[in-house]
Amino acid sequence: MKPTDTPLTDHPQNTPQETPVPNSQGKPQEQTQNHLESRSQAASNASQEIQQNLSTESFLHSSEDSASNPSTESPRSTSSDSMPNPSQKSPRSTSADSAPNPSTEPPRSTSADSAPNPSTEPPRSTSADSAPTHSTESPQSTSAQDSQQPPAQVSSQDSSQEAAPSAAEPAKTLPYKKIAACTAAVLAAVLLLTYLGVSIYFRSHYLFNTTINGQDFSRQTVEDARAFFAGQADAYTLKITESGGKTEDITGSEIDMSWNDSQALDQILKDQNAFAWPMEYFKETSKEITFDISYDKAALEKKVSSLKAVTAEPIQPQSAYPEFDGNSYVIKPEVYGTDLDSKKLLKQIHESVARLDEEIDLQKEGFYKAPEYTAESPKLKELCQTLNQYCKASITYEMDIPIVVDKTLISTWLSYDADFHVTLDEAAIRNWMTEFGRRYDTVGTTRPLTTPAGKATEVSGGTYGWIINEDVEFPALVTSIRNGEVVTKAPACDQTAASHAPQDWGGTFLEVDMTAQHMWYLENGTVVFESDVVTGKNSTPTPPGVYNILEKLSPTVLVGNIVPETNEPEYRTPVDFWMRVTWSGIGFHDATWQPAFGGDVYLWNGSHGCINMPYYNAQELYSILQLGTPVVVHY
Repeated sequence: MKPTDTPLTDHPQNTPQETPVPNSQGKPQEQTQNHLESRSQAASNASQEIQQNLSTESFLHSSEDSASNPSTESPRSTSSDSMPNPSQKSPRSTSADSAPNPSTEPPRSTSADSAPNPSTEPPRSTSADSAPTHSTESPQSTSAQDSQQPPAQVSSQDSSQEAAPSAAEPAKTLPYKKIAACTAAVLAAVLLLTYLGVSIYFRSHYLFNTTINGQDFSRQTVEDARAFFAGQADAYTLKITESGGKTEDITGSEIDMSWNDSQALDQILKDQNAFAWPMEYFKETSKEITFDISYDKAALEKKVSSLKAVTAEPIQPQSAYPEFDGNSYVIKPEVYGTDLDSKKLLKQIHESVARLDEEIDLQKEGFYKAPEYTAESPKLKELCQTLNQYCKASITYEMDIPIVVDKTLISTWLSYDADFHVTLDEAAIRNWMTEFGRRYDTVGTTRPLTTPAGKATEVSGGTYGWIINEDVEFPALVTSIRNGEVVTKAPACDQTAASHAPQDWGGTFLEVDMTAQHMWYLENGTVVFESDVVTGKNSTPTPPGVYNILEKLSPTVLVGNIVPETNEPEYRTPVDFWMRVTWSGIGFHDATWQPAFGGDVYLWNGSHGCINMPYYNAQELYSILQLGTPVVVHY
């Protein structure tokens, strides 16, 4: 039995006419206090017993109810089973059957088995029926009866409260799942609306990275593009850049230009896929269109014909070519000149005006007649390599001053034809070799000298000296050049001398001064022997010149020329020491028939051309003289 279902005392007549309201100090109104004081004594005993039994469980039950719904104020109306707490001065009495006054605060109902929560305000409302009467049921039985009921009710309430957390747990996670789902749905909706909105936007605007004739029209309308190109036509100028950087202009006003709209700009917008704008963000769309530009063509052609680039005297282009820079062949760059292709230029200017181009560079765009070969032509580079291969050769001739045939000289002998075939000018090499031989061939040439006696003179003629064999040396030089050889050598010679100095006989030689009628033998520039001599008479003089010792005989017979009348030799003279100078019969020998030597003996008793010597002097000279020793004979 629940305390709220059956009150301890049933007094239907005791419906309170007014629900007492606590004042600010929590004291009941005076009327309610007087009414309860008469019954408080009778109920005090039963109340104390009930209070003892229920204090612990009711307190816990009341605390759990308050904790389970802290925001709900417990009803202030109490049933007839509720007993006033003797610790309270005067509970506010309200009937358990009375309805709450609509104009006042709802009654705060407290069940009979609920003990007041010491942590909260005690129940303020008690029914007039709550006072115990002298019924057949004693306070002890009531206490016993009531003391057994609350534990069952408390247990029920505890069970419901223990189950509450498990029911509340899904309630805690469920809102987060719903929030996440709602958020995802809202985000998807926003993205979809954004995508559709941008797609609709690009149905009237050009996509990202859209260029038309080099101009960026991204996110602009057809009207924007049309306005731009219309403005371009109004202020149009075509700059013509000529060779050398000079410029001339053709303006729109000079050719009465006007700009007419076309459907090309609209077609570009129609062709684009507005719904593919996310992918188009990473692409570039470049369009080239030709506008319907109207202008006076006759005025344009007249303007073109008056350009200085057209009217100036043309300079013909020059191809690049190999040039020797003193060290090697390098490519001399091409020259384009100013010879224009007028027809090609006029056609290009018409097209440029139609596209509203701003500049034409005549040289970069190839309006000048191009040279046949440029510095980058492979054939020209190959030609340079061939020429430089020839120039690698270096032939050094060992003369008194070394003569070098190298790239400086060889480059003058090289040429090439229109097909880049290299030619080595052998005729030029032959001429150089002839000049080389003429310079260094010394046989019979005039050489200066100073006698041991200190007389300065000259000597000419003779058979001694250098003779370069040009016929042998010429092909050898050509071969060395073609093969790029580096070599040091003596030239091929038919005859050599002691040195290439001006006195090519060197320091060891015989010298005969016919004026002084004296001779010397020098070794390495030092006189080691000398003697007076007798040279040829005026009718058979001793020939001057430079010779060398051709033969040594001891003894021998000197035989003169054959006399035609007698068919016998002019003379037959035996000698002991013969040293030949010429194959015609001139030489040194002993002459025991001469009465004297030196002075003017040669004038009245001169030889047939030989150099006569005293016997013992001839003998000494013969002993020290070597074959090939130069002989210098002079006046």
